[in-house]
Amino acid sequence: GDEAEAATRKSPWLDAWHDPVAGMSCYSSFMCLADLHAEGDNRLIMVDTSKKMRIYKGTVIQWEQRLLDVPCAVQVFYHEVDNPPIPTLAVASGHQVFIYRYMRPYLKFTLPPVEVAPAEIGIWDELKKDAIDVRTAHDRLTAARESGTVLSNQSIDFLAMEEPDVQAEFARAQAETLRQQQTAITCMEVLKQNMDEPTAVSMLVIGTENRMVYILDRSALNIAAKVELDAVPTFMSVLGLYEVEYRITVACRDGNIYTIKNGQVLSSVIELETQPVGLVRYDKNIYVGCMDNVVHCFHFKGKKNHSIYLPCPISCMSLLQITKSRVAKALVVALNNGEVRMYNGKHLISTTKTNDVVTGIKMGTFGREEGSMILSFKSGALMVKILQRSANLEVSSATLGPPPEQDIPLDVPKKTKLYVEQTSREREQAIDMHRTFQRDLCKLRLATARAYVNLLGSGHGPMSSAGGTQVRLNAQVVGMGPQFKIVVRVQNAGNNAVYDIPLMCTTNENLYRLPRPCLYLPVLVPQQVYIVEIPVLCTDEMGGTDSVRVFLCSQNSNVPLISAIVNMPISETPLADSL
Repeated sequence: GDEAEAATRKSPWLDAWHDPVAGMSCYSSFMCLADLHAEGDNRLIMVDTSKKMRIYKGTVIQWEQRLLDVPCAVQVFYHEVDNPPIPTLAVASGHQVFIYRYMRPYLKFTLPPVEVAPAEIGIWDELKKDAIDVRTAHDRLTAARESGTVLSNQSIDFLAMEEPDVQAEFARAQAETLRQQQTAITCMEVLKQNMDEPTAVSMLVIGTENRMVYILDRSALNIAAKVELDAVPTFMSVLGLYEVEYRITVACRDGNIYTIKNGQVLSSVIELETQPVGLVRYDKNIYVGCMDNVVHCFHFKGKKNHSIYLPCPISCMSLLQITKSRVAKALVVALNNGEVRMYNGKHLISTTKTNDVVTGIKMGTFGREEGSMILSFKSGALMVKILQRSANLEVSSATLGPPPEQDIPLDVPKKTKLYVEQTSREREQAIDMHRTFQRDLCKLRLATARAYVNLLGSGHGPMSSAGGTQVRLNAQVVGMGPQFKIVVRVQNAGNNAVYDIPLMCTTNENLYRLPRPCLYLPVLVPQQVYIVEIPVLCTDEMGGTDSVRVFLCSQNSNVPLISAIVNMPISETPLADSL
C-alpha cells in the first residue's frame, strides 16, 4: 500500500540543523517565519510557556527577550505599505496582544472586557452590603449557573470552594473587584486586507474564550469586525481578502467546524466524531485531525471527501506550500510516535522518523530556502529540515492507473473455422443453451438432495432422523496401541426420550479383537450427552490398520439409526513383557 511505497521511496528531506539543547518546547502556534529586516533572509520567531521570545537568524540566536505573560500565539503582519516592507510582530498573551516593531515593544492591544450578567452583579452587591450571607449567595449563584447564566471567573472560583470559612474570606476580599470580566485569546491568524501579495497590508484575526472572533484593523488598535460563534474557537484557517471576499474556517471545542464568510457565520456546520487537534486548509479542501487518530478531509462546502487513518495520536499538522521554484503542496502530519508523514491528498508520500515527540511544526521559508520544516520537540530540541529541490511530491503512477503490462498486446491465436462456427451457433441459440443449462443444474440439485436424504435414512450421516428421533453420534480413538479405546458420544437432539437402544461394533477380525462388541443404552434423555468407551485390541504383529464401524440400532427397524466409521491408527509394537 501507500505505507510500503513510502518506506521504499527516498526521503525528500535534507537534515539542515539540529539543536538538542535549544530549551524551547513550542506548539505550532508558537512559531512563525518572517523577513523581519526586508533583506531576503527569513528569521524564525519562537515563544514558549516559560515567557521567552527568541529569534533565530540561521543557526544563531539573534535576539531574545522575556515576555510579560504566558503567550498563546505569535504572528507577523504588515500594517502599512512601506519600502522596504518591514513586518510587525504580534504576540498574543491572555487578553492582550503585544506589538513589536524593529524587535522593540511598539504598542499593546487589549480585548474589550466581557460584560458580567446583571443577576451576578446584583448577588455580589447584596453580599457586599451584607444583605445576604455567604451560603445564600452560593446557592443563588449556583441556581443562576444552572439556569444558563454565564458566570465570571470570580464567581466560578467562589463556587468551587467547599469550606464556609474559605468562602467568607474570599467574598470579603473580592466583593469590591467585580466590575468587569476579561477574556483570553485562544488562537490568532492573519488576513490580507486588499491584495494577495506576501508583503501586502494585513489584519489580525483573533479567537477568544468568550466564543468571539475579532478582526482588527491594519493598525491593530481597533476592531474592524467581530463575529460570535456557538463554541470556543481553537484552530482557525483564513482565506481571501477582507475588502473583497474572505472565509475563516474555525474548529471549535464542541467538535464542530464553522465557516465565517464576510462577517457572517454560515449555516453549514461540519460535525466531527471527536475533538479536533489540527486544522489545515488545502485548496478547496479542509483537513481536520481528530483525537481518534483520523484525519478527515472535507470540501469547504461541507461534503466529506475521504479519511486518513493513522496508527497513533496526532500531535500537530501543517501545510507545505512551494510557489517560487515550482508549484507544489503537501499535507504534513506529526504523530506522537515521532513520525512526520507527508500526504498528497490521501496518498502517503514519505515518512520521516524522529527520536522525540513533535510538539510544534512550521512550514515556510527559513533563511533563503523556501521548503523548510521547523520541528520543535517535547524535550526542548529544535530541528530544521529542508526539502530537496528534486524531491518528487507527486503520487506514484503505479497507484493511479492500470499496470504497464496492460498495454502489451497478447499473443492471441488466429480464429479457426471451428471457432467461428461455434460462436455463431452460440449467438443464434443462446436462449436454448441457457434453458438447457438451467434444467441440468436443477436436475443436479435434485439428485444431490435425494442422495443426502438417502444417506440420512440409511444412518450414515452425521445426524439421524429415522423413526421420528434425532440422534447425533461422534466417535474418537484414544491410545497408541496395541490396546485402543474408542470413545463414543451419543446425544439425543430431539424433544422426546428414546428407550432401549443397542450399540454394536464390527471390524476386521484378522486385525482387531473387540471384547465387548455389543452395548446397551437403556434411555437417551433429550440434550444429554452419553459417553461410551469401547476397548479394541490390535492382534496383528505388523501393526496393520483397518476401520471399525459403530452402529446405533433400533429395535423397530433393520436399518440402524446412525452409524460411524472409525479409521484406526497404526499400532505400536507390543512390549515383550505384555506378550
